[in-house]
Amino acid sequence: MPAKDTQFWDALMENKVAKKLIKKHKNKVKCENTEELASRYEVSTAEVEKVFTIFQLMDDDQSGTISSTEVAKMLNELGIDVSPKVVQAVMRSSDVSGDGQIDFEEFLAAVTSKIKLNNCKADVRVMLSKLDPEKYLSAEELVVAWSETVSTHITVKEACALIQQADTQGRGKATIHEFITMCQTV
Repeated sequence: MPAKDTQFWDALMENKVAKKLIKKHKNKVKCENTEELASRYEVSTAEVEKVFTIFQLMDDDQSGTISSTEVAKMLNELGIDVSPKVVQAVMRSSDVSGDGQIDFEEFLAAVTSKIKLNNCKADVRVMLSKLDPEKYLSAEELVVAWSETVSTHITVKEACALIQQADTQGRGKATIHEFITMCQTV
């Protein structure tokens, strides 16, 4: 069974955010450190701006963070089941700091990690086959294994986001099996 947050991320990544929502972005501010973030996450500045636009659309109170209420509202606007379990899954997979809010960099890390994972699934399968299936996978180990096998790089924050997405038990760590299962749903 796919992760409860998969529909949410798929909808965002497949540009299902309605054009009318994008239009209300015109009065919002621009991302201040676009080039730095693009460099750090190895994506284009246009991709950072697009993710920032979506983030701002979700940030109704313009606090600079997204709450579970704001996630629920966006899920509803995307036509996705807004059960508390789905909202909790989205928050758990994105809120790396554990403060109950998703800041822009956490959101960007979640989005870019899913994009990178989707773009190199075959290489990731090879990488995972080399790891001990009985062991928990840390973000640091994932970064090292990824850099040795996959042609792209991921940051520790992106690795944390992937680990959180794979963690079905809310432990803050994931088994190789959980990671493989998560990869199959991306």
